[in-house]
Amino acid sequence: MTIGIVTDTSCNFTPEEAEELGIHLIPLDVIFEDRTYVDAFEITTEEFYQKMSEADELPTTSQPAMGEFVKVYEEIVDDYDQIISIHLSGELSGTVNTARMAAEHVDSEKIKVYDTKLVSILSRYLVLEAKRLVDQGASLETIINRLDDARTKTFAYIVIENLDNVIQGGRVPKLAGKLTEMVQIKPILKVSDEGIDIVRVSRTSKRAFRRLEKIVAKEIDALDYPFITEVAHGDIEETAEEFKERLLKRYPDQEGRIHRLTGVIGVHAGPEIVGLTATPDYKKIDHT
Repeated sequence: MTIGIVTDTSCNFTPEEAEELGIHLIPLDVIFEDRTYVDAFEITTEEFYQKMSEADELPTTSQPAMGEFVKVYEEIVDDYDQIISIHLSGELSGTVNTARMAAEHVDSEKIKVYDTKLVSILSRYLVLEAKRLVDQGASLETIINRLDDARTKTFAYIVIENLDNVIQGGRVPKLAGKLTEMVQIKPILKVSDEGIDIVRVSRTSKRAFRRLEKIVAKEIDALDYPFITEVAHGDIEETAEEFKERLLKRYPDQEGRIHRLTGVIGVHAGPEIVGLTATPDYKKIDHT
């Protein structure tokens, strides 16, 4: 049985990565005042952050039109026995609902749309885990069960130094209202399948990052399964590198990979964001 995988650019894949992995990638749009760009295809992550720093107004994003999904699904539906289309949280974007409508239009029996209930690097992780199982010849049911398990064990803690994008974008309404009253503080947020929540606040970046490390370490050290932890950032690479070094000192068996958040995430989080992700390491779990 052959299974195809579809995802979108909010899950932090470039077109080159997707092609190499054999994953079908649907882009969101990034909208500046003077032009709409197809995320990752017409504007790179580096170009996005540069353009945003020079723009008079913050950019916005737009989810793919249903026709984009229909086009991709129709192009590949005969190439696979089944298709799983994996996307960012339906609580944060209408992308997953649009994918479901497109699947109904093309072949609802063959195309399974999966809501990660997560975003960005965490959603990317689920896509990669699905791909790993596809390559092993796993059934669609096995893959769905794995994703259900993985998303409950997957989380990230982040610090956002500048809240302008979060507040103006309003993508997380329950946070936007609170953060409007906290513009002079640095919030520590937890991202999980239960949503995005403020867990601590600090008045300085230094204190926020110190607390971030302690909070993440406490939760990771309590895990009863092997894990992978990585660093993600918007456009503050030096800070991310510093986090990586501290991460590797505490967890020397980790690779400490650094991810740069794609433009459609940068629109809503801003450039001054750093986070630590923790995801289950099923390569080790499956062999224990």
